[in-house]
Amino acid sequence: MQASLAASVPAPGWRGRLRGFAAELWLDGGVVAMFAVSRLLVLAAAFVAEALIPRNPALDPGADGPILRSLTSWDGWYYLGIVRDGYQAAPVSGAYANVAFPPLYPAVVKVLSLPFPGAEGIVAILVSNVAFLIAVGLLVRLGTPYLGRRRATIAAGLLAIYPFASVFAMAYTESLFLLLIVAAFLAAERGHRAWTGICLALAVLCRLQGIALLLPLAIVLLRQDGWRPRPTQAWLLLAPLAAAAFLAYIASVTGTATAYLDAQQAWGREGFGGAGPQGTIAAMLTPYQGALILTLLATIFLLVFVREDRLRPEYWLVPVMFIAAELASGSLEAVGRVTMLAFPLGWILANRRSAVARRAWPLVSVGLFTLIAVLQFGGYWVP
Repeated sequence: MQASLAASVPAPGWRGRLRGFAAELWLDGGVVAMFAVSRLLVLAAAFVAEALIPRNPALDPGADGPILRSLTSWDGWYYLGIVRDGYQAAPVSGAYANVAFPPLYPAVVKVLSLPFPGAEGIVAILVSNVAFLIAVGLLVRLGTPYLGRRRATIAAGLLAIYPFASVFAMAYTESLFLLLIVAAFLAAERGHRAWTGICLALAVLCRLQGIALLLPLAIVLLRQDGWRPRPTQAWLLLAPLAAAAFLAYIASVTGTATAYLDAQQAWGREGFGGAGPQGTIAAMLTPYQGALILTLLATIFLLVFVREDRLRPEYWLVPVMFIAAELASGSLEAVGRVTMLAFPLGWILANRRSAVARRAWPLVSVGLFTLIAVLQFGGYWVP
């Protein structure tokens, strides 16, 4: 009787599935409010950079128009160039080649902008902001079993106003990358091995540094399997296969197997996150480089609390791997946004119970967020 009644219950319609999806993301008022505040700060910073201070004339926007001019600058110019014209064998600006940028983000923007010719810049900004909003929703879901919902929400909110988080509003791949790595960990925690591998592979196609997450995710799966190898763990191999496929495609476009690494050298990088001696932080210490060093030291300091917070190795390894990759580069130019993507650092911040952590840091973070955004949009601070 019960079986027949269950069989007679109709499958939920699209409204039910949509409500279930929204509930899964846990986009509660606190997360949405912090997201809205951060977007207002971005708009204010863009207005100041475009209307109230001299703009660096060497900074080229990827799309013209108020606000868009700021949000599509720096690497956004290259991503939107890939959207419009694809990958080019020759450098597209001076010595800089666009084959240094992985394909997923521009591919998503390309597909979504097909019905709107000429609106690629707006579509790119929408993709970044929507991806970030979904990412913080998933981050709350991932962090709740470890922190409780309240502190997991605080961690997501702190990420939204992190000093370098204005990049999540720009035509950059960071928002999509964050969404995919959080989704990969959430899928792994729930035992969805195929989705774990797919999300990680897509993350690698956003940023090749995503390959560093193979080890943390492998630990998650091994823990579930009693520390014994299982065939389903092989889904993680999709990540290096995705990286190899991208590098092979770039080689076919340029006619050289080392095209990606050669393109990195234009930014002073050699190999996987390498840099020549003339491009290292020791070559010439400036206030800007001093700020990058302080950022690195503050990030490393947070790892002091790993044991106190009982953070599992698979999660404290995320910032360790990202920090190691940045140190290996010999250049700290992107240290802010690289370490920001190590989401377990937000869990550590949210767990701090001191008055400084609970009251002072959010205010300081908002101030730094706004200042750095103004400098980025004006062309005086590299994202």
